[in-house]
Formats: sequence, structure tokens, C-alpha cells
Amino acid sequence: MKVISKYLYSELLKPFLIFSFTFIGILWLVQILPKLETLVLNEQPLAIFFNVAMNTLPQVAYFVIPVAAFFSTIYAVNKLVTEAEIVIISSSGFSFFSFAKIIFLFGVTISFILFLITFFVLPKSAFKLQSIFFDIEQNFAIKFIDSGKFLHPIAGVTIYVRDKLEENQMTGVFVFDDRNDSYSLLYSAKEAAIRDKDNIRDLIMQDGELQIMSKDEKSIVSVKFERFGINLNSFIPETLYYLASPPDVSPITGFLNSKELAQISDYSSSEYLAESHMKMASILSPIALSMLGGLALIVFTSEKYRITVVVLLLSLVALVMQVSIISLKSLLVLNPDIFLLIYLPPVVVFAGMLVLINFKDRFA
Repeated sequence: MKVISKYLYSELLKPFLIFSFTFIGILWLVQILPKLETLVLNEQPLAIFFNVAMNTLPQVAYFVIPVAAFFSTIYAVNKLVTEAEIVIISSSGFSFFSFAKIIFLFGVTISFILFLITFFVLPKSAFKLQSIFFDIEQNFAIKFIDSGKFLHPIAGVTIYVRDKLEENQMTGVFVFDDRNDSYSLLYSAKEAAIRDKDNIRDLIMQDGELQIMSKDEKSIVSVKFERFGINLNSFIPETLYYLASPPDVSPITGFLNSKELAQISDYSSSEYLAESHMKMASILSPIALSMLGGLALIVFTSEKYRITVVVLLLSLVALVMQVSIISLKSLLVLNPDIFLLIYLPPVVVFAGMLVLINFKDRFA
């Protein structure tokens, strides 16, 4: 029986690897292309491209792995039925419940892989990925150069750059500072550059003009200059560091430090808790979905059912289960005390499949 068990387990594992690589590759391309476009527009180096590509993979794998486990189980069962291997194995005394145990072991293996990704890989990669794009957003020089539109970094300040040259060089610069109650300042220059040293940013303008206008519009002073510099640090809020959002923390951190995280971020404690419970429920998904795919053991052996119809129905149940987990997260944000509810979809599917397979084993 051990030989048969190993054979069945390998028959489940092989299509899982194929489905995983295929689904991850397709979804990874869909996810990465918009990000790469942002990096190209912001002229990021090749190392940043590589970091973004690598840190996107765990996020894709997190969503794909349960689905791959589901379809690999159906594929393996269909192969066994089509090639009549299941009849030969059953005639040797291998029961339907024994089949179910192999499928359950396969599901546990995939859930363990998902557990490792969720706890150790996904939080770090998600935080790194968001930090990269946060740093790009915080890069004031890049905002200037690639703008081509009016910017309002803080209330009372408007900046416009017509065109860019190389590096931090630009042409057609206008800066309007209306923060003073008595007068307004309007800087205009044909050329300018941003000098960034020790977190001190200066806008160095050349061949320009400064206009000082009183708020009562009774006086205006115009001064031309060849070279003039203004400090940009007062124009922009203090540079912030990216703080982990709920998807960027591991479930353990979310459970234990939700209140502390809420105090230093824009998210509530219940959002961190809801995200952590959703991840834990998702770890159970491969087991439930593998057992759901194992239901094909019952149905495929009956010639009156079409395989296409069965796969569609099972896929619908799988979709409802996954959507239910995601949807219940929103409910947990409003009421964290009902957290057990989010574990209900995979538990119900698993229990239901176990009852059906046991029923088939008794009356086969």
C-alpha cells in the first residue's frame, strides 16, 4: 500500500508543479507590466526592475497556489479514471477513503508551503515592494522633472516645470509661493536644476525673474536675476518612511501588535486583525480545495456525468469559497469579535467532502 500511496501522491504533485508555474507566470506578467511602466517613466535603474520583479512573485504565488492545488487534484483524478488505474488500484483493496487520505496529505503539503510563504516571505516582499514605490513617490526631483503639470506640494505653493533635460535639469520653471499673509512670491526661470545634498534640496534657477506682489494689489516689485537659489525643504512635508499596511505584516505580527501598528499608521487595529485572520483562513484553502477536487473520485466513476459539467460545478464551489473568505474580511474590520466566521468556508467545504467520500466508501 505504501507504494500505491507514493505513486498517487506523485501523481498529484506533478500536475501541481505544472499548474503553479503556468498560473504564476501568467498572473506575474499581468501584475508586473503596470509596475514596470511606472519604473520606466521614473527612469529607475536595472536593480530596481529586478527587485520589483522578484518581490512581486510571492504575492502572485499566495493567490495562485490554492487554485493550482484544486486543478491539479481534478487533473490527477481524471487521469486515473481515464486510464482505468483507479479500477486496478481499487481492486487491490485501496478504498475511496484511502484515496481521500492521500489527497488530504497532498493538501496539507501545499498548505505548509503556503504557510511558509505567508509567514516568512510575503510580508518582507510586500513591504519591500511598497517601499520601493513609496520612495519613488517621495523623490521630489523626479516629481519635478517628469511632471509637465502644476504641482501643489503643500497649501499655498504651486510649481510648474515645462520640460526636462538630463538628470535633474529642467526648463521653463515657475514657482508661486502664496503662504505669506502680506505678499506673494512668483519665481520664473528659463533653466533650473535641483541640488540634493544631505537631505537638503535646493532649486537653483538661472536667467529668471522674481516678482513680489502685495496682497492688496497696490504694489509689485520685479527683480531679474542670473542665478538664484531657493530651499525646497520648506515647500514639501518632511520625508516620511513607509509604514507597513495590513497586507505587509505576517499574521503573528498582526495578531500581537495590531494596536501598536494602528498607532503609527493610518490603519485601524481591526484592519490588521482582519487581514491576519484572512491569511490564516487562506492557508486552509489548499486542504479544502484539494478535498473538493477529490470529490471527482465519486463523480467521475459514474458514466452518466460529463467531466466538463463536473469541473464547472466544482470550480463554482471553489470560487464561492475563496470569495467568501475575502468578503468576510470586510465584515471582520467592522466586528473583529466574529473572527471565527472567516474560517467557516474552508472548514465547511472540507467537512462536506469528507462526509461524501466516506459515504461513497461505505456504499461502493
